[in-house]
Amino acid sequence: MSGGMYLAAAGALVQQMRLEMLANNVANINTVGYKGEKSVFRVPEEMTATEATTSEEGLQSLSPYAPPFSTRVDFSQGAIHQTGNPLDVALNGEGFFSVQTPDGVQYTRQGSFTLNTEGVLVTQDGYPVLGEGGEIAIEGGNVEIDELGNVSVDGDEVGRLQVTAFADNKNLKKTGNGRFASNDPAVVGNRPENTSVQQGHLESANVNPVQAMTEMIETSRAFEAYQKVIQSADEATEKSINNVGKVA
Repeated sequence: MSGGMYLAAAGALVQQMRLEMLANNVANINTVGYKGEKSVFRVPEEMTATEATTSEEGLQSLSPYAPPFSTRVDFSQGAIHQTGNPLDVALNGEGFFSVQTPDGVQYTRQGSFTLNTEGVLVTQDGYPVLGEGGEIAIEGGNVEIDELGNVSVDGDEVGRLQVTAFADNKNLKKTGNGRFASNDPAVVGNRPENTSVQQGHLESANVNPVQAMTEMIETSRAFEAYQKVIQSADEATEKSINNVGKVA
């Protein structure tokens, strides 16, 4: 295989991976609290093709002919919209709700909470939402959550939502269903000072649908262009094999 074909194949594979990432963003446009992903390409200056296969930031190159490629989570805040549901909660500012899962404490921006059969505040997939004193049990009719995250039922305070922020969100990894886990258990988050809790609201996905669709079209066209380069290189190679040495 010629060097040109290697280059085109590597480029096509990178575009395919980017297209899959963009498609996942588009599929989650209506997912509460979803954090989109962005592609990252970087080749440090004066770095050879062999040296570029890995980098100090953990970017992995698909081949010596392709730049290091990775995805990064965009932790910017999505738009907040009103729902009127007293168990819907949004965070205005940095930080995450803390959730108790079988794999330990995880973090989410999805505030569409509900109650389980025992009256415990849980996520949509049934994991307890943590307060600063543990699980939050709600027994009563009128639930109020103030901007500090204090939860009151019929006028009596029953707990305070545990909101956790990290100095560097790069230490967080996606675990599914809108949750994140820390890559380093030793890293401890703190309650953010300037984050307010909004009852009866939810945070939308931070994906711009127009921009995402535009990038998908551009990526798809780039992939097709690489395919044509591969096809042309293959045809040129075939002609060379069939014609070189042929007696006129």
